[in-house]
Amino acid sequence: MRKLLPAVLLCASSAFAQQEPQFTQFWNALPYFNPAAGAREYDHEAYAVVRDQWTNVYGNPSTQLLSYSTKLRGINSSVGGSYLHEDIGFSITHKAKFTYAYHLKLGRKSILSLGVAAGVNYLKYSDEILWLYPPSSSFYTPSYGFTADFGVAYKWRGLDVGLSLTQLPQTKYTNGYRDAMHFFGYLGYDIQLSRSFKLRPQLFYKSDKNFQSLDLNIMAYYKNKIYTGVTFRNGDCWGFFAGWDIKERFRVSYAYDMWFSKLNNGIISGTHEIGLGFLFKKRVLHTGRVITTPNF
Repeated sequence: MRKLLPAVLLCASSAFAQQEPQFTQFWNALPYFNPAAGAREYDHEAYAVVRDQWTNVYGNPSTQLLSYSTKLRGINSSVGGSYLHEDIGFSITHKAKFTYAYHLKLGRKSILSLGVAAGVNYLKYSDEILWLYPPSSSFYTPSYGFTADFGVAYKWRGLDVGLSLTQLPQTKYTNGYRDAMHFFGYLGYDIQLSRSFKLRPQLFYKSDKNFQSLDLNIMAYYKNKIYTGVTFRNGDCWGFFAGWDIKERFRVSYAYDMWFSKLNNGIISGTHEIGLGFLFKKRVLHTGRVITTPNF
């Protein structure tokens, strides 16, 4: 019963307002949270993230994200899309979005990006909770709603900062569910220690006015290929993560979260998160030819 209770609470709370997903490795999901963040540095970038939260709880949050962005060099822009699937408690959510961003070069290593996204959200509640609403209730009817996002991002040398708003229409669905508008902000800065090592302190902030989340983490890089780090969230969650760029073609990463608040008193367990990345960057030769090479 103690392990079922969190699922019931998650389901009850989501009947009022939609929470955007949580990712420890938020940098692998930036194009989803901020439409301005896609394909700024790379000509093609694709990410897949799988997160299994509170693994020993029935109805635990389970999230899968796919995203892709490609650069349109001729018009200083990028386009892309993302798909999210999430099960929380007795609810099933699907989200599909298309994005567009304009990248304004302010200097040799300075880029200001503005992005917009639009798409469709789908929500359905399982009839396993007939004890909560009668079978004839519209609560169990699958619902669709329009969604739209706006974001701005700025990159200069080792500095990377961005702000965004998601679910701007705050659509209300036929089952009484409503999308909650979210605000996101992130900040990171590279500190070069030597030719081979660098540190990157980061923060990631998320709020829907009623709920706030703040991630603080620090990453250590070796030759820009292997990284590891630790993260703290809201004062009651910590985690570690590591990643490896294999042959400058694939990125594989893993994160593990653990709660040290009262929630971890035999009720919930840890969280696993796996990330995959595939990125290409075009290099312009002095001859004027352009070739595509996998790169991170």
